[in-house]
Amino acid sequence: MDFTETSLILKVGSFREIDLWVRLATPTHGVLTAFAFGGSKSRRRFMGCLDPLNCVEFQFHRSGRGDYLYLMEGRLVRGCPGLRADPARLGPAVNCVKFYEAVFEGPDGSEESFALLAETLELMEDRTDLSALLPLLFRAKVVFLQGYGPGFGACPRCGKDLRTAAAPTLLVEQGVVACAEHAHGSGRRVVLDAWTVELLETVRMRSVRRWADAAAPAASRRRVFDAVDALVRYHLGLAWEDGRFRRV
Repeated sequence: MDFTETSLILKVGSFREIDLWVRLATPTHGVLTAFAFGGSKSRRRFMGCLDPLNCVEFQFHRSGRGDYLYLMEGRLVRGCPGLRADPARLGPAVNCVKFYEAVFEGPDGSEESFALLAETLELMEDRTDLSALLPLLFRAKVVFLQGYGPGFGACPRCGKDLRTAAAPTLLVEQGVVACAEHAHGSGRRVVLDAWTVELLETVRMRSVRRWADAAAPAASRRRVFDAVDALVRYHLGLAWEDGRFRRV
């Protein structure tokens, strides 16, 4: 079956003299690989399209036996030339892409998470003043969009505002953040602070443009990392090790 879909190019590689394979993120088909036959030479079907991080509207065609996809043609929607040319921005962008690819293996996609990735790459292309926390907060947002993770506004056991509570605590396995008085139960726990609670609630409830430039106080950075790492490990089974995300 043929279909047309706006896609984000994650990786491109060659497999014959003029042919390419393209790893793509799509909103409704998840992460997939398709072949661009003649892609390294074609100026008409793929003009300016086949670079990593580009957003492209592709026409897909399934082979006669249905065992692979190939690209008929593409139309560039948005490129990222500045991002690819700037190592300081490219590294965080690739980190977001690798995480997305690790989460959305196979055909099952998420339109909300695809939109998040597209908007994040667009911001990274357009701005040079984004927070160093952005890749970490991107992971947190994906976790929230997948339906995991607690609310950070009030203790679910007493209703106390967690921004003013002493030692609000993330109970990872239980999926709640509680005030110190009601942080009962076994399993991993991460003690937060008011700044971390407010930031993660903003990430959970708002678009990336509302938290892309968040500047963390030094004392809170480790708390943010520990909270997000715990949620990603427990709910998605992923950990960042040796330059890649692996299953744990």
